[in-house]
Amino acid sequence: MAIYDYLPTYHQIEANNLKGLQPGFVVAQMEIAPSAEADLLKDGMFENGHICGISADGIVKATGDEKALFIHYTEPLNTLFDGAKFFAVNTKNECGRLVQLIPGDEWMSDMDPEDVCIDGRIVELGTGSTQSQDDWYGVNTLPDGTPAHHYMFIG
Repeated sequence: MAIYDYLPTYHQIEANNLKGLQPGFVVAQMEIAPSAEADLLKDGMFENGHICGISADGIVKATGDEKALFIHYTEPLNTLFDGAKFFAVNTKNECGRLVQLIPGDEWMSDMDPEDVCIDGRIVELGTGSTQSQDDWYGVNTLPDGTPAHHYMFIG
């Protein structure tokens, strides 16, 4: 057992295909709206994988009514230990990074489908999904072995 086994763990994401990173469809310097802190923060930390919208007050939890949806994805920079398992942004020190979702974007996350899926916009994929019969959609773990779900933004 190592010392980092006692650290709190946060949700993680494996960004398979986030096209918004390529043209720079990124919101990086916006704070979380005070009204959304209870929905988006865990112990003052902003975890990867939250589906968000933006408003005049800041980042909010997505309802599905937004024209543009974003996913919180900030890569960990820690190289001393496997930091992805423990990674979340401390909003007192920095802002999280939102990547705009573009139809066809895919990612794996250990977040529950009820926290991610938005009817008609974000779906969970599996081997029986009509989007593809590829075995890739049957993958249900992150690289470190954490159980996960495969999601796709369809519009």
